[in-house]
Amino acid sequence: MKRKLDTPIKNYERNVTIILVILTLISLVIDFLIYTAMIYNDEMIYNVTGIRNIIDSSWFMTILWVDNIAIYVSILFYIFGIIDSKKDIIVKISFAIFAVLSTALVNIQIVNIVASLFGMF
Repeated sequence: MKRKLDTPIKNYERNVTIILVILTLISLVIDFLIYTAMIYNDEMIYNVTGIRNIIDSSWFMTILWVDNIAIYVSILFYIFGIIDSKKDIIVKISFAIFAVLSTALVNIQIVNIVASLFGMF
């Protein structure tokens, strides 16, 4: 039995929202690990070799990239759902912006912009 392309998917907006929440939580955990390693990088005072080993591993980088790309793709589907539903648009758009700002790629760019404003780089 084939499904028509114009039939709506049941609970589309709810499913995309749950996926986006899970991806955002994963992104926040990744940010937590990265910022902890950056802040406490003084090896004389703090021993962060365990966190550094995790961050430098290939599986962590794979999770980071897959999570970031999945958030950007999910945001596209989420915005399409926002346009269709027209309920609580401001809250949903602000969550979408928060999800994008929680990714490591955007955080690194924000840190670089602030550092260049203060002449650090």
